[in-house]
Amino acid sequence: MAAELLDVVIVGSGPAGLTAAIYCARSGLKVQVIGKTLGGQAAEASTIENYPGFKHITGIELMERFREHVESLGINILNDEVVGIEEFGGVFLVKTSWSGHFKCRALILAIGAEPKKLGIKGEEEFRGKGVSYCAVCDGPLFRGRNVAVIGGGNSALDAAVYLSALAKTVYLVHRRGELRAAQSLIERLNSRNNVVKKLNKVPIEIGGERFVEWIKLKDASSGAEELLNVNAVFVEAGREVRGNFLKGFVALDDKGQIVVDALCRTSREGVFAAGDATITPYKQVIIAAGDGAKAALSAYEYLKGRGP
Repeated sequence: MAAELLDVVIVGSGPAGLTAAIYCARSGLKVQVIGKTLGGQAAEASTIENYPGFKHITGIELMERFREHVESLGINILNDEVVGIEEFGGVFLVKTSWSGHFKCRALILAIGAEPKKLGIKGEEEFRGKGVSYCAVCDGPLFRGRNVAVIGGGNSALDAAVYLSALAKTVYLVHRRGELRAAQSLIERLNSRNNVVKKLNKVPIEIGGERFVEWIKLKDASSGAEELLNVNAVFVEAGREVRGNFLKGFVALDDKGQIVVDALCRTSREGVFAAGDATITPYKQVIIAAGDGAKAALSAYEYLKGRGP
């Protein structure tokens, strides 16, 4: 039996994808959301204090409200991974890992970004054995122990502050001499007496026997090496777009981000993109959500112009 022809398939179920779904539904479009991780990166945030209407809310709670809103409109959120997209005469064929394929007349790409790897010895070997990319998910496992957080941006400081309430000592390792986070986060970090900043330090190896027992650092200036005894390493070194299936399908920049215009249109007609996967410079929940709304409205205008 041939797959139903949908108006829009949204690839991604983070803030951008879920907001796009709401706007598509309100425009009367038949839509399917396909996402690997509900809520995306936003769901991992221990605290969100800059989303209007909420003075304080966890990422999981906020994304749960997004989900409830989407499902109240009768939209199904499919937990699956898109592995390929093809176009045949103005119709897009979206292939998934295990749910088959979907056909649609317009496409919204909201695939988000995933954690960057350090690429050092021991990182893959100890993944899940002390190496983690989500402090909120795995932090409680290391209550009362020594941990390291790698990074100097907002996500790294957010993780370090969160972990300071659980761990004995939190080492914040950053390759530069100053942190790149919001001043409010820096002030909060500085108020924690069990956080030790290791600036101008580059991680070069993670080791132990069955589980993480230490991380080796190298001074960026002198080259001197230092060993920290830790039970966990939380990697918060930024995010990258992992959209290999998009190469040759839409234009990407040198970082692999999707090139879009002010209306969230990509280089391919009928394909729109929103959120952290695009060239939009500020990676924030509210900006991703706003992009999702724009992408959905642009998709509606595109489909309206094409006729029934």
